[in-house]
Amino acid sequence: MVAVLVTALLTAALAYALFALAGTDPRTVLPERARLPLTLLAGVLAGAGSAVTADWWTLPLVGCLAAFGVLLGAIDARSKLLPNAVLVRFTAVALLLLLLAAAAGGHWGGLLGAAAGAAALFAVYFVLALVNPAGMGMGDVKLAAVLGLFGGWAGASAWLGTLLGGFLLGGLAGLGVLLIRRGSRGSTFPFGPGMLVAAFASFVLLA
Repeated sequence: MVAVLVTALLTAALAYALFALAGTDPRTVLPERARLPLTLLAGVLAGAGSAVTADWWTLPLVGCLAAFGVLLGAIDARSKLLPNAVLVRFTAVALLLLLLAAAAGGHWGGLLGAAAGAAALFAVYFVLALVNPAGMGMGDVKLAAVLGLFGGWAGASAWLGTLLGGFLLGGLAGLGVLLIRRGSRGSTFPFGPGMLVAAFASFVLLA
């Protein structure tokens, strides 16, 4: 219980601090009133995820995925963009925490899995972006590489969940755009939130 509470609080603090990164690009600014709800959401997600996480050295990864995921999901939902300022920091923090987790748990082979997962998910999304650039942006491709790190570290099931869940939730988002906004088949929609939800759920439930 203590680990769950600490993870939730630290994640909320990280999410609160990260919120300012949304303002590094005028196109991705989030309203200040969204800061507290997003902070609370990140903390709740991290707490819930840590409650079902077996290894303590994985808890920082859960918090990282929750804090950055909530911010990126909110930005993408609002602006249909995934800013490099956030993605670069997400990647750097994830790599550092993976190294620490491998050292703490003696799970050095997991780093190979993380690298392979990142490369494979990047390749899938990159091909899709080439085939349909109007429907898949390079921000999604870069995000896929980061999420592939988490899925690859957690194992084949988590990686597949990240891949297939992202497409499933992304498809549902597209359907929602068509139904709610009365869009056309050519309407664009944010793919990132579905990718992030699938990655988080797969990381904490399928590892």
